Amino acid sequence: MSLLLEATHIKVEASKPVLGFEQPAYEGSVGWSRYLTLEGEPAYFIGGTCDTCAFLFERMGGANRNVSPVETAGALRGGLRGIDEGLVANVSNILPTGNYRVSLLELSPTLVMPGAQGDYFANEQVELWGTDAFWGLPHHPKTEYYRAPRVMLGSGKQLFEFVVPMFPKGWLSEKTLKVYADRLAAEERPTALALSVLEVRGPSTREEGPAVTEHWCLAHYLLDGHHKTYAASLAQKPITLLSFLATSESVATEENVDHVLEVLTARGKVS
Repeated sequence: MSLLLEATHIKVEASKPVLGFEQPAYEGSVGWSRYLTLEGEPAYFIGGTCDTCAFLFERMGGANRNVSPVETAGALRGGLRGIDEGLVANVSNILPTGNYRVSLLELSPTLVMPGAQGDYFANEQVELWGTDAFWGLPHHPKTEYYRAPRVMLGSGKQLFEFVVPMFPKGWLSEKTLKVYADRLAAEERPTALALSVLEVRGPSTREEGPAVTEHWCLAHYLLDGHHKTYAASLAQKPITLLSFLATSESVATEENVDHVLEVLTARGKVS
């Protein structure tokens, strides 16, 4: 799990955001499916708003590049020590309208491949929800992704944290990876950038057996910092992450968001 170093909140009223959240209408009413979009194209399918349905994300064709204002590159490359108002304002220009909790986090990412050991969808999710009733298989996110250590929240609740890339590691530059490997070896902590959502989910029918019956899933969709994050996973070193958590797009209450941030803050103070 990540450590919260600093947090604030903002309201974004962008006129032409690069990123968006869409929930297409079906037969005249709002449909179940939700999407994270990049320039109007679906980048990730992120499931519905039903809080008894399993958490998921699934990469789509629109997830194919970095998304970051050029003005922020130098500061993120060097690593943030705190939340900079000017940088936050620049990032706000690419975000969809809404309220955000902006957090500077420290985390050590672990790369996960679908179906392999450590894959949330093939392990913890199956333990609670079982496999898909039609396919008889675990959900496949169609991408590798990163995890941070999970943590118990008490009363059968557990927090899971994900960092989800916008393009695969096969597209990364070896030269740039070497640069970040050297920086990490020198104990530098460059900063990645993410648009995040919190999903609090648990099945409506809870069978006897699982100790955890409610999954709190904090998903950071990586906008910038793919080389940093992969290099950190190889080196097993921490980086920082500037997260813009879209509260109105999360399947969670404001109280849920407050609780997660309190837990992350407490862990930071203990560390």
